[in-house]
Amino acid sequence: MRAILSSMGAFFAAGLRPRTPLAKAIVFVLVIKLIGIAGIKVFAFPDGGQPRVDASAMARVIGIKPEAK
Repeated sequence: MRAILSSMGAFFAAGLRPRTPLAKAIVFVLVIKLIGIAGIKVFAFPDGGQPRVDASAMARVIGIKPEAK
């Protein structure tokens, strides 16, 4: 278990402080992508804008007759 934690610590340390110019460029691009994905989530899919779907609506979409209650 100690070896796994040590490896994970080294992995995150390399991400926080990249040593080579290539590693720095890779980290920069990954950060830009993360910001872009978060921005898309915030602006394109707001929490209040998602429709509520129940079982009968899904049954209509797939083409199954909903069960009678």
